[in-house]
Amino acid sequence: MSKHDDDYEYEVLLALESDSDEEQEEIALTDEQVAAIKAITDLGFRQVGQFGDQIRFADRREGVARVPRREVDVEINNLSAISSGLAEYSDHEEFKGIVSRDGATAEFLIGHTSVLVPAGRIFERFHWEYPEPECGHSFDPWFIKTPTREYSTGFHLRSPNGDACVEISGISPVAEFLNQEVGYFRAADYTEYTLKVILNAPRSPDANAAMVQQIANGLLFEMDAKHGLTLSLVLRKRPVRSLFLQAPKEQQSINFPSTRVPREVSALFSFAAEAGENPPFAFLSYYQVLEYYMPVVSRRDALKRIRREIRDFSFDVSSDTSVLRVLNTVERAKGVSEEDALKILVRDCVREDKLAEFFNSSGAVEHFSRKGPIQGVPAINLKSTSESVQVQTAKRVYALRNRIVHAKDDPKYVETPQLLPRSVEANMLGPDVLLARFLALETIIDTQD
Repeated sequence: MSKHDDDYEYEVLLALESDSDEEQEEIALTDEQVAAIKAITDLGFRQVGQFGDQIRFADRREGVARVPRREVDVEINNLSAISSGLAEYSDHEEFKGIVSRDGATAEFLIGHTSVLVPAGRIFERFHWEYPEPECGHSFDPWFIKTPTREYSTGFHLRSPNGDACVEISGISPVAEFLNQEVGYFRAADYTEYTLKVILNAPRSPDANAAMVQQIANGLLFEMDAKHGLTLSLVLRKRPVRSLFLQAPKEQQSINFPSTRVPREVSALFSFAAEAGENPPFAFLSYYQVLEYYMPVVSRRDALKRIRREIRDFSFDVSSDTSVLRVLNTVERAKGVSEEDALKILVRDCVREDKLAEFFNSSGAVEHFSRKGPIQGVPAINLKSTSESVQVQTAKRVYALRNRIVHAKDDPKYVETPQLLPRSVEANMLGPDVLLARFLALETIIDTQD
């Protein structure tokens, strides 16, 4: 296969073109193609029509339909591959891509951080040298021709012990069929590249899934570390945005700023909003705001306790017992842990009625319950008689902070493993991010001079 590629950015920005729905000469289908269409429709997809050499399908019928409904165009030459592939593969649950029924073969879409240049164009800039595979798998890389050079892109690699293969190559027909987005357009010569893992010595489905994920992660890591090519698997579900922009009113009231916010706090608070597509980062930024104020609030609490001891009517400066009570208060303040400091902050800075109002808001009750999507962190029970809502809140926020921060091979973290970026749980962190934001705002308000 070959293609020309003279100017990546120019083509990306200017050469995107959609297929026209104008009437085209209908091409007669073979018996095999007709049978393939029937096999596809038997799986729940609807044939919408034929446009030249392409058949248009709508997504699965009502009851198992995706939202919004997708329509996808299929070249008639790919019908057989798609019909057979649909019987062998299904959507990958976590990432965009497909996986075989036994989990031994998977194909993942890959993305890049650039918003202007798609991952395929970035990948095509690299010419890969690799040993000729001896595994027997069919591999046909693209041949790229530019004004200055000609080269092939893509690769197929076999593990040293021969138990697995990994490649990056053009998307397969069945993966494209199942993963095209609504309004999906691309330049006529644009190639979508996918990362494929094939296990040559399959194990149990769970073991296969773990091995496939490990190989995919390892390849992407080494491409980044060794070649500076930062690619990633594409999440099937986009992160639930933790911050929602509200439509402005027709007229906004604004006054000269009266809130005194340190530069560090302002920078962290604004970065949290910028990190909306990465909920763990957003949460940690708001948590760092709380960390900034922990010493201030803890010191304020300690001074209050010391003054209470001194003002006690039984306090006697000549009594060792009285002085020791003050000294013990100081020592306890010096030895306070981070979790206890957070409890003090939430207790002293956050209004209890406002906190209860937050947890009673739409969607919050279910999210913060024991059946919520975030595991390994305490639930919030407003009816609890054993712990105040402030203590419950501080314990949850601190536990979540630990799940995001800690990546240690330590037995004490086995039951609550690290909460990883681009994971299903990370995508569901929105309400917890809003909670951290609410606590940060309450703390800033309470610590104003």
